[in-house]
Amino acid sequence: MKLKPHNPIGSIQEQAGYWVLTKHSPDWNAASETELQTWLAQSEAHRQQYQRAIKLWQKLDQLKSTSFPARQTAQNLRAKHLQRRQRVLAAKRAVGQGALILMIAIGLNQYIATDNYHTAIGQRQALTLADGSEVMLNTDTEINVKFTNNRRLVNIEHGEAYFVVTHDTARPFDVVTGNSRIHDIGTRFNVYAQQDMTYVTVAEGEVAVIHDPQITQMPWLDHLISKVHRWLPLTTEYDEASARHLIAGQQIAYNDLGTSTDLIDVDVNKVSAWRSGRLIFEMAPLEEVLNQLQRYHQVNFQYSAKAIKQIMVSASFEIDNLPKILNTLQATFPIKIQQFQDGKILVSSVKGVAA
Repeated sequence: MKLKPHNPIGSIQEQAGYWVLTKHSPDWNAASETELQTWLAQSEAHRQQYQRAIKLWQKLDQLKSTSFPARQTAQNLRAKHLQRRQRVLAAKRAVGQGALILMIAIGLNQYIATDNYHTAIGQRQALTLADGSEVMLNTDTEINVKFTNNRRLVNIEHGEAYFVVTHDTARPFDVVTGNSRIHDIGTRFNVYAQQDMTYVTVAEGEVAVIHDPQITQMPWLDHLISKVHRWLPLTTEYDEASARHLIAGQQIAYNDLGTSTDLIDVDVNKVSAWRSGRLIFEMAPLEEVLNQLQRYHQVNFQYSAKAIKQIMVSASFEIDNLPKILNTLQATFPIKIQQFQDGKILVSSVKGVAA
């Protein structure tokens, strides 16, 4: 079926999805391009949503052109591997119908979540979701929220969030990050999604962490397929035997390959101190302390010697008061801190002190 471009209606996300979809149709012409450029020029929001839709389309191009060596093998497994086989079949459907399904999903506001929230560097924001659940977003964080009649789903694109979930047995509450999801069992918990690791800490109640099996053996592709699998089919089922359960005071970390650490006991108040505008460290390397500060301020710490990074710090800081933090560190440790206009901060040893 051919699509005739025209000025779309609906939300900005719906319009952006429409433009990307129609631009890849046979009917696209010079007049259509002019209409698109006019639409893009109307607002920055139009341009931002259009870029989001393009990025998704580009991911789908990769998905369609990728070979799946593990897929055929998995299809031949016997009944004892039925669950893995079903996931592979789901991946095939996602690949075979990928572009059309997901671009239509954008148009229906089904894939790029119903609500998007984000914070800038240094910003923290408290949210109340439609079901009454509360979410606190830390600095430089982005989440997508999708509620249906039978499910509540939050996808953390990046950053950190603290959840206080309203109990509703009819609609499970899941938080997705990496190739895993955190299934709420009536609780309060903190999720910190770094580039290569996710940390889950339970403050109250219990959660189950469920890892998706690897399908293609390619982390980026498994990650994309897992997103498709969650957002579109909206299944809430999972293998209880493979889930990792955490209770209050426990933390687990995992990567996009599904590899996780052992459960450890942590000080929840220290982990979630950012909610009250503080960072608390107990015998942490100076490099870790300054890396955390970089999350809240547009600065770049550099070191004159590697040994400086290993200075151990125990302290409690006000997140927003960077000058005070730097002055305190200089007064407490044998280091000198120099700030430059481009945001660079050089940390060096005090003259005469070995580094």
